[in-house]
Amino acid sequence: MTMPLRRAIAGAALLLPAGACLAPPPAAAVETPFGTVRADTPESAAEFATLYERLVPRVRALLPGSQERPVELWVQEELMVYRDRPRPESVRGFTVLGSEFAARRIHIEDQGQSAWYLSHELVHAQIGEDWRPLPGILEEGLADVVAEELVPRDSDHIRAHRLLNASAFTGGLGILLAYSCPQTDVPAQSWERRVREVSIQPAAPIEPAVLRELLATPRGRLHRRWPEIPEPFYGIAWLIVSRIVERRGLDGLHQLCLLAERRGYELVPADWLLAAAELDLEHLDDAFLRSCLDPDDLPAVASLEPDLLAAEAARVLFPWEGQFSARGALRALQPAIRAGAEGGQELSFRFWPLRRSLYRCWRRGPEAGAEGGTR
Repeated sequence: MTMPLRRAIAGAALLLPAGACLAPPPAAAVETPFGTVRADTPESAAEFATLYERLVPRVRALLPGSQERPVELWVQEELMVYRDRPRPESVRGFTVLGSEFAARRIHIEDQGQSAWYLSHELVHAQIGEDWRPLPGILEEGLADVVAEELVPRDSDHIRAHRLLNASAFTGGLGILLAYSCPQTDVPAQSWERRVREVSIQPAAPIEPAVLRELLATPRGRLHRRWPEIPEPFYGIAWLIVSRIVERRGLDGLHQLCLLAERRGYELVPADWLLAAAELDLEHLDDAFLRSCLDPDDLPAVASLEPDLLAAEAARVLFPWEGQFSARGALRALQPAIRAGAEGGQELSFRFWPLRRSLYRCWRRGPEAGAEGGTR
C-alpha cells in the first residue's frame, strides 16, 4: 500500500534532557542480540523482533564503517519521546541519540511499510564516525538507498516517492504523454500516435541555493537549522546519494568521506559530491529528472500522483473532449505515460488510479485540473 507524499521518515534527533513527562516504554518486550524490542502487544513485539533480527546484520554488512552496538527499538501507535509532545503525523520513524554517533533508541510507527522505516532508521543508529564528513541531509538519502536495497518489494515506491519529492528542486518531474488522435490533413479514419512532454510538480519550487546550503550543513546542525525536515529535502538527498552509489557504490561514497577527513575538511565539498553524482545544478530541470525515472517506477508514480497526471492528460486531450466520453477517450485516444523515448514502455490510463482521476477531470473540464504546465 502506498502512502501520500506528505508521509515522511524522520532522521536522527538528539536526545532531549530527561524529565517527568517522558513517555513510558511499550508494555511487551522481546530480547534480541541487537537490543530489546518493545511494542504494545506480545504479538507485535515478536513480529518486529523477527524483522529486527533480519535487518540489523544486513544493514551492518551493507554499510561501510558501521558500528556494532545494541539499540532498543520501540514500536508505537503514536510516535513520541515525551507524553505531551507526539511527533507530527507525517513522521513514521526517528532515532534518538545520546551523542552524535551513539544511538539510544529507534522509534517506529506500528503500521505501514515497516521494513522500509526500520531499514532507514537502522542506518542512523548504526552509522559510524567515518561518515562524519557526510552532509547531514545526505545521511537521509543514504538511509533510503540502503532501504531500497534491503527491501526490494518497496524499492519502486521508494524511488517514485523520492523522485516526486526531488521535483521541488527541478521545476517538476517530466513525463511523456502518449496518445492517438485523428490526423487533420487526411480522412478522419486515419490516426497517428503522438507524444507530448508534460511536467508535474507536487510541491512548491525550491531555489538551488537551498541545496548548496544543505550540502554545507553537518548532521549536528541539520535539525537546528530545519527542526522538521521538508519532504523535498529527502528527495534531493536520495537523488544525489543514489546516483553516487550507482556510479561508485557505497564504498565509493564512504571513501569520499575518508578523503575529506584526511584533507582536513569538515564536510565533503559539495563540488565533489555533485561531480560524483554527475549532477549539474545549471541543468537540474524536469527533463533531467525524467531521465532518472525508470519505466518500472511508473505505476508507483501514478499511484502517488494520479490527479496531477490526469490533469495534464485532460489538458492535452481537451480538443477531443466534445467528441468522446471519458470511457470513449480511453478506448479511442489510448492515453498512456512513458518514462523514456519513443517506443518505450507505456503505462495506460486504464491503470485504475489514473483512470479514476481522468474520469473526474474529463467531467469537470481541464480548468478544474491541478496546477502544472504542459510544454
